[in-house]
Amino acid sequence: MSDVVVLITGANRGIGFELTRQYLINGCIVIATCRDKNRNAKLISLNDEYSGKLFIESMDITCPEQIERLANKLSEQNVVIDLIVNNAGYLDRENQSIQFINYADAEMSFKVNSLGPLFLTHCLLPLLNKSRLSKIVIVSSAMGSLSKEQAVSWYGYRMSKAAANMLVVNLSKELEASNVAVVAVHPGWVQTDMGGTSAKENVIDSAFGIMKVVSLLSISHSGTFYDFSGDELAY
Repeated sequence: MSDVVVLITGANRGIGFELTRQYLINGCIVIATCRDKNRNAKLISLNDEYSGKLFIESMDITCPEQIERLANKLSEQNVVIDLIVNNAGYLDRENQSIQFINYADAEMSFKVNSLGPLFLTHCLLPLLNKSRLSKIVIVSSAMGSLSKEQAVSWYGYRMSKAAANMLVVNLSKELEASNVAVVAVHPGWVQTDMGGTSAKENVIDSAFGIMKVVSLLSISHSGTFYDFSGDELAY
């Protein structure tokens, strides 16, 4: 069996970086994207260790032209992708009340968390492996659940994650016949720049959990929303 090829967005820090590291340890080829590949010492240091396995690409998930450019580059190189991990995220921290909404920040949440994964998936569909099950993961959040009772907070973020969950449901139905499984994963409240130091979960446990969910994902469970621990969540 040929090497598994994984493309991860937002790979320069936090969960994205740890997923990149762990998939490399597992022998996968990883295409790691971030906004500026030349300004990330952590990824560059990984590249020194995993030369020939790690390919760092500059791509802003909010920029359709950059997404198209990367897709065209990978197509010209005859790259075949087994797994897409839509990990890049944006949190509009200040949007805690309808009385005080920063709409530019709320819009950015949609661009990064839902519209970006939509366009990236669109552009990379022709590159997915057609000889075996391909998988698409959207790192979502339980805060985007419509059925879970929650306090008011982060309007743009929560709305964009609900939209991302809807993207998973739609994609799972449309791509089932193409042998592509799609899943949403809540990574937990993780100790990252976004989650903060008081978060409950560490990055390694979250990454391991996401990888386990991905490894067990079958076409029959496509369209499901999971916690990183493997528990199914309600949309």
